[in-house]
Amino acid sequence: MKTNYLKKYIISSYILVWSLIIFVAGTASLVFHAPPVVMWVVRNLIAWSPTYLLFIGWKHFRPEETRTVFVKRCFSGKVKLLPLLCSFGLTFGISMLSLFLYSAITGTAMLSHIRFGTIALPLSLFLAFTSGPTGEELGWRGFMREEFDKKYDFLKSAVCQGLVWCFWHTLLWAVDSDFTDWRAVPYIISNIVVITCMTVLMNIFLERHNNLVYSVLLHFGFNIVYVFLDADIGFFVILTVLYLVITPLAVFIRNKLPEN
Repeated sequence: MKTNYLKKYIISSYILVWSLIIFVAGTASLVFHAPPVVMWVVRNLIAWSPTYLLFIGWKHFRPEETRTVFVKRCFSGKVKLLPLLCSFGLTFGISMLSLFLYSAITGTAMLSHIRFGTIALPLSLFLAFTSGPTGEELGWRGFMREEFDKKYDFLKSAVCQGLVWCFWHTLLWAVDSDFTDWRAVPYIISNIVVITCMTVLMNIFLERHNNLVYSVLLHFGFNIVYVFLDADIGFFVILTVLYLVITPLAVFIRNKLPEN
């Protein structure tokens, strides 16, 4: 029977991240009462778990090639400035448009929903960039994307990747969210829809450019807003609607464009 390396990786990644959240982040927070900046570093270390897992267990997931060959292929595409800016601007722009619409509907100022907190801005930007954007992409858009692409067409592969990625965050929805009442339901739905749609958008860039720098910046463009965001569930409802409009449009454009 042929070994299902993808299934082994997905199951292992879930077990690893949930264990780290419970035993490492949980201990740091509940036992040692770590300050916010330390907890942020701990979350960053946990965010890198898909990459730790991939390289430590490499022979169990991709025994037919070396790590070096794999990494070189993941960054083999030429980096072009305009697509690079678009990759960041797409997710950042959708979030800012959502915030603009949310502020207009609620009659509040956009800046009233931005909180810079107690951590210095340069450090906040650095920690945001070195969390999921740089920590997860080799695992999800590197290894997992290649494995799903072997099995399915573009859209089905991207949706499957997105669902695996979003449910990997399941435990965080319970322990790292302000929405613990009825708002948890639309918040979870928003996470599922937005993360899946974002994966589709990432794969559009990667299909044409084959360099994880694009998905890193797209991921960063999404994450950076939430480092400073202070908004109620209405923002996430608007965000979900925008992704449900923009992502099919992007797929339509992708299907009309000539292949490289």
